[in-house]
Amino acid sequence: MRTISCLLLFLIVFSSCKSKRNLVGTNPEVLKKISAKKIIKKHTALNFDAKTLDAKLKVGYADYKNGKRNKINFTVNLRVLKDSVIWMRGSKIISAFRVKITPASFSYYSLIDKKYFEGDFSLLEKILGTKVTFMQVQNLLLGESILDLKKQKFISEVDASVYKLTPKEQDELYRIFFLFDPSNFTLKKQLLETDKKNKALLIDYKSYRLIEKQFVPKKIMINVLQPEHNTTITIDFKSVTLNKQISTPYKIPSSYKPIKL
Repeated sequence: MRTISCLLLFLIVFSSCKSKRNLVGTNPEVLKKISAKKIIKKHTALNFDAKTLDAKLKVGYADYKNGKRNKINFTVNLRVLKDSVIWMRGSKIISAFRVKITPASFSYYSLIDKKYFEGDFSLLEKILGTKVTFMQVQNLLLGESILDLKKQKFISEVDASVYKLTPKEQDELYRIFFLFDPSNFTLKKQLLETDKKNKALLIDYKSYRLIEKQFVPKKIMINVLQPEHNTTITIDFKSVTLNKQISTPYKIPSSYKPIKL
């Protein structure tokens, strides 16, 4: 189950020709407050609009629980058919797991445990304790907000030389904040906090690369904080190719046993 937990946490806890998207630099020393509407407009202009992504990732996983530390590194081949399929093949010396996610289903199998799950997002939701959607997983991996910024009203402010957006009305179950790079309006951080369970999820986009006029995350750090149990996942995009034809082969061996919730 260690492989499963690592993968699931990694999943939640992963501009083409549009006038160059107004990528005008801003000096942080003279950064002035601008409206939330303008920040959202400039950020959404950067939304991923390539048809496909094919990437090789190096993933580091560290878990701290009850004074014990568990650490593992592995390689993931990631393929995204935008808005349709997220496919992964994970390896650590040998093949370890396969994943296929669509807007309606989540499927996973482990070549090590010889087990599989096939169905909706209930396995992810059970582990994370919250609703999870295909778009949230896709947006996390592509450097976009896990919420639709256009569906809420936000308050904007300058916070430590970045732009910060806070919903005017926070959700009853959690609080969420977004931080943006003032030089190009890429997303720098997403922070989700819960009061009742004293949990927090921090998604930190350390850097981006520009490929075919498209900003793609280069390094993401995910911190899952909860009482006496912290998890850190580092995702390094070692190589990225856009708009090439991709395949997403996936077949669960008939001898594998289902994971029961």
